[in-house]
Amino acid sequence: MNLSIKYKIFILFYLMIVIISLTLGYYSYQTSSKQIVNKVSSTNLGVIKEVDSNITALQKNIADWVTVFSLASVVQEGLIRHVSESRELESTLYSGPTASIMNQMLVTRNFDFLALYGRGQQPVFQEASDDSSGPGSFANIQKSAVYDRTLALNGASYWFPLNDDNNVFLQNNRNEKIGMSRIIRSVSDGSMIGFIFVGINLDTIRNKHLKHLYDQDHGILIMDVNGNPLLKAGKDFYRSGEEAAAFADIRRSTSPGSMILNEQGEELLITYSGMNENGWQTMYAVPLSLLTKELSSIKVFVLVLIVVCLLLSIPFMMILTSLLTSPIRVLLRSMKRFQNGHFDERVDIKYKDEIGELSRGYNSMVVNIESLVNDVYVLQLKEKEAELKALQSQINPHFLYNMLDTIFWEAEAAGQSRISEMIVNLSRLFRLSLNRGKSFTSVKKEKELIELYLVLQKMRFKDLLNYRIDIPEEMESYVMLKLILQPFIENALIHGIERKRGGGNVTVTGNLSGDFLRFVIEDDGPGMEESAIRNLLEPPNESDIHTAQETGGYGIQNVHARLKHFYKNGFSLNYDSEPGKGTRVVMIIPAISENKEEQSV
Repeated sequence: MNLSIKYKIFILFYLMIVIISLTLGYYSYQTSSKQIVNKVSSTNLGVIKEVDSNITALQKNIADWVTVFSLASVVQEGLIRHVSESRELESTLYSGPTASIMNQMLVTRNFDFLALYGRGQQPVFQEASDDSSGPGSFANIQKSAVYDRTLALNGASYWFPLNDDNNVFLQNNRNEKIGMSRIIRSVSDGSMIGFIFVGINLDTIRNKHLKHLYDQDHGILIMDVNGNPLLKAGKDFYRSGEEAAAFADIRRSTSPGSMILNEQGEELLITYSGMNENGWQTMYAVPLSLLTKELSSIKVFVLVLIVVCLLLSIPFMMILTSLLTSPIRVLLRSMKRFQNGHFDERVDIKYKDEIGELSRGYNSMVVNIESLVNDVYVLQLKEKEAELKALQSQINPHFLYNMLDTIFWEAEAAGQSRISEMIVNLSRLFRLSLNRGKSFTSVKKEKELIELYLVLQKMRFKDLLNYRIDIPEEMESYVMLKLILQPFIENALIHGIERKRGGGNVTVTGNLSGDFLRFVIEDDGPGMEESAIRNLLEPPNESDIHTAQETGGYGIQNVHARLKHFYKNGFSLNYDSEPGKGTRVVMIIPAISENKEEQSV
């Protein structure tokens, strides 16, 4: 708050520019990010649809093939006759009407393992394309949850992830698989005559149906109806256990959409589909940082551009604030000159704004104050000077000197040498007091004046008064206001020596201290109370009418007023007095040499 208006305006505008720039930059970045996310989400929905379409086609092809295969007369008859040798059924399948079905399986390679069970413990037919072997016994299969769910579907296909917990179908499984199981019923009476298991390698699905749709930065996840992962491809973003709770909202969604999730400190844009007819749901994930990578470079560029613009705007702002505050600085400098006594100070008005109105008001105020000073202060000063000149004119110097000279010779003729001495000293005292009407005199003449005054007072008080004047010769070449020491000496005589029985001593000393003259007037009289000192220094109310005879202290008050008028604040006047301990007056005024007297006056 103590800074200048220039810097306040600069800081305010600069902060405003910074805040606006950062706000616009942040808003632009967020808007661009949102638009990019929306566009990528739309693109990813297309990928999701393609994945769903491919997986649905895969499921349909396998389900259709299994249906055709299980309804084939060879399979139906073999299961009804309880064929136990797989070679017998296999030779029949690859010849005759089912040869085309089996050839289609071999050509398309939609699945990698097939096991057909009848009533025996081992499959009546099996086929493996990935070196998987060791089909499980039908007794173990019947004990599994997969078998129960397959029965519950009553002839429909049941799809499930083949893992260590539910793998009762293969003893030597070479690859990760998705399994599909189905019961086979007789076409004649609908009774259950068999069970079929089909296994599809995850790599088969990735290579044939998800090719070019994922990489290390893009991940695909397919979940079954129970929320278990069926297939993962590319970036692994799914976490099981408590971390899977983040996918709960996605699982509850019935329609496609997108969502931003934070997985292990990384923000991912996850696009998901609704559940298909088998209850599967597909998710497609891409790191948000990958989408905004190019935008981040733009963000850095914009930030650098903002910083450069802000740095370049500093000189412009400094010039602008300087121009705005320049009239105020001019007005302030004028006020300081006015405070130093330049009452003719005025400000040039170049503007018609608020500062211009302020300058006009200031000029008007200065004119009014100058008028008041002229009407009151200067008028009073001239009035006092007029009174003094009137008094001086009433006492004709030449007439006074001639008369004193006549009295001196009469006293000499009468042999009154003491009277002659008093008259000569009084004549010289008058000459020094009048000083040809000038306000300033030399320290030498002021010293001579107080010496003459004390000599005359010594003649009056005789042995009751002792005095000493110690003002060095180095001070005599300096000038000072006339008659500013004598009133304090007179006050010491009246209030000190006259009131003390047995008389007293008065000492006047002076010294040169740097650029100042220091005078000390001391007496060993009865001293004064603090209230009496205040009455001596406080000027009387000009409106008061002095009708009483007691007007003591007027000479000292007059000296104080003259010191203020001529020396402004460049002087000091201190009283030090206590009852019974005498009085000490210290006056310090500027040391002005004789060649600078005119400038000082």
